[in-house]
Amino acid sequence: MTRSIEHARAMFSAGWVMAAMLLLAACGSGEPAGEHEHAEGHIHTQAASVPASGQEQRALVVLSDAPMRDQAGAERQLKSDVIGSRIVVVDFIFTSCQTICPVTTALLAQAKRDLADIPAEDLVFVSLSVDSRVDTPERLAAFAAAHNADWTFLTGEKPVMDEALTWLNAYATNPENHAAMILIGDASTEEFSRIYGMPDPEFVESRVRELVAARETTTTQHTH
Repeated sequence: MTRSIEHARAMFSAGWVMAAMLLLAACGSGEPAGEHEHAEGHIHTQAASVPASGQEQRALVVLSDAPMRDQAGAERQLKSDVIGSRIVVVDFIFTSCQTICPVTTALLAQAKRDLADIPAEDLVFVSLSVDSRVDTPERLAAFAAAHNADWTFLTGEKPVMDEALTWLNAYATNPENHAAMILIGDASTEEFSRIYGMPDPEFVESRVRELVAARETTTTQHTH
């Protein structure tokens, strides 16, 4: 099921790549190498560099189950409540972003529309705030509405969000420097991929349908 880096990169058109390069330059492509501290004195090491736009990597993902808040203000748990055992597309945003985040959200909204035939019990989209001190549920609700994003947005106490983002390799001390990337995976198998740059809706749809097909194959095998 693993797709080669070359194939993943080929899925991105020249237009997507150029736009990603311009927006990455405007918003920052990630923090420089080195250690930084955050909540409760934890120390984490940033990656030395961010891979090229369109590059896909297998990702070791640990999903937080600490209490967060969605855009309606309801308490939610990312792992057991929001995702469960479903296929999931995760991205990382902050509501005051004027460059990458609105574009990424719009592209994922298109991908979600293209995947409308897949039941909600099998597929979920999630956006995590990388600026939880600013991103209240009300701000998340306004951001989601502005970009026609009909999925779950999560924020919470800064220590909770910092820890959750760190486990997903998405933590940044400065929200403007967070790496532009998404995660796509199947929580039931714990197989995830990390895709850098702005998401091509066709690529997102293709990857999700591959995961759906893999589930169907496994189910068929187990019934014989």
